[in-house]
Amino acid sequence: MLDTFERLILKVLQRNGRASTHELSEAVGLSPSPCWRRMKRLEEDGYILRYAAILDSKKLGLHAFAHVQVSLVDHSEATIRAFEAFIERDQHVLECASITGDFDFILKIAAKDPEALEQFIMQQILRLGVVRTTTTNFILRQMKVSGGLPIDV
Repeated sequence: MLDTFERLILKVLQRNGRASTHELSEAVGLSPSPCWRRMKRLEEDGYILRYAAILDSKKLGLHAFAHVQVSLVDHSEATIRAFEAFIERDQHVLECASITGDFDFILKIAAKDPEALEQFIMQQILRLGVVRTTTTNFILRQMKVSGGLPIDV
């Protein structure tokens, strides 16, 4: 179980992964040494998986985002392995989740424009040989983008 200080540390780090030990200790109400030890323990215990920068997609030329639902041709181990290997290596796939319902997976895809997104689906996903069908929903506007998890303090 996490105590209140550890939960506060996680909350602050989700908003600012570059917070210094001093900034972190002030934000949570601990002196720097115990704060640093708790943060290190949270890393070692696997609560903190990694630190990452959040980039501006428009400045990087990425203007098309979509959720793509994917149905596989079958559920054999080889099919699933081939699909998962593709998902792991392709940088356009931002997220992938196994889902219930008519489809097997839902992907979040980033591309420079709608044409590039169509090309990615047609020439990459559908040519894998393991995908039966896809349905694409373009994201018109993202009103909230957050990697932060809810943490009750």
